[in-house]
Amino acid sequence: MIYIGMDISSKSFFVHGIDEKKRVLVNGEIEPTRGGLKGLIKGLGEQKKLVIFEAGNQLKWIAKTLKDMEGVEIHVVHPNEIKWISQSSGKTDKIDARKLAHLGRGDMLPRKVHIVEGKIRELRELISARQRLQGKRVALINSIRGQMKQEGHSLPAKFFQSKHWREKLRGMKIGEVQKLIIESFMDSIAGLVIAEKKLTEKIGTIKDKGIELLESIPSLGRLSSRVIISALDDVGRFDSKKCVAKYGALTPRIYQSGGITHLGRINRDGRQEVRRVLLQCAHVIVRMRSYGARPLREFFERIMKRRGKKIAIVAVARKLLTIAYGVLKSKTAYDPSRLTGVSA
Repeated sequence: MIYIGMDISSKSFFVHGIDEKKRVLVNGEIEPTRGGLKGLIKGLGEQKKLVIFEAGNQLKWIAKTLKDMEGVEIHVVHPNEIKWISQSSGKTDKIDARKLAHLGRGDMLPRKVHIVEGKIRELRELISARQRLQGKRVALINSIRGQMKQEGHSLPAKFFQSKHWREKLRGMKIGEVQKLIIESFMDSIAGLVIAEKKLTEKIGTIKDKGIELLESIPSLGRLSSRVIISALDDVGRFDSKKCVAKYGALTPRIYQSGGITHLGRINRDGRQEVRRVLLQCAHVIVRMRSYGARPLREFFERIMKRRGKKIAIVAVARKLLTIAYGVLKSKTAYDPSRLTGVSA
């Protein structure tokens, strides 16, 4: 087996390859192209190869190129799980690649990053693009609010949703330059709304048996169920519901020293889109009065009495995620009777 550590950048890939006896077989830069990767693999002969690299924005094409080559395995690691590399005093591309290669040889690599493929990959990319558009739209709205505050005005939320915002803007006692700036920003927001709508419609067309199962859970609708399925994909890769909750950024930080254990704020290292959508669903579930929502609403009320509303909402969001995990794992629709005795 040949172990190849690879440090990825936009301009070049630095690679370090060793065999079982630690002999260095390759140590240098290659072009960041499919041709560069294929030339590297072919140049090392027919022996099996394990290529190790960190997840990044070039993951998709690199993984596909290597997977299509015979005798090549890949191990993608999450940057957060090898922080000691980025925090070490002697950090260079060359050192990073060498450390990854030696971790692979010593069988000390952290868990693999799950690589999503097929229609679930398309779904994840659409959701990610939609979130970026939302972020830009919110940033423009905040810019307009800041501009108006300088003029001594405060805009209600309905202003940005109104079809008659131009008339309202003309009636405001602000300078013509400020009106032009705000009008330009509002036109940009309108364009982002249209683009976001197109992506949302496309997201809704993607079908999957898992999506149907998730939609049987109260408060999980067309969009939220697709966000969850795009993140979880194959639930068999999770050892337990606790692992799923951590992946969804819905577990508390733990501080332990001696015999003292303190639970801190919710850890944000997981999938933020799952956390956001489930918090929204949790707010919905506490207002629902259906039979299916009843166990979850009662669960919320018990926690709220002891810990307060904010913590109870997070607890419900986590409960929704673990229910989603159970539904997907068992391949059966949501059954509220199984939650009747759920404990806080």
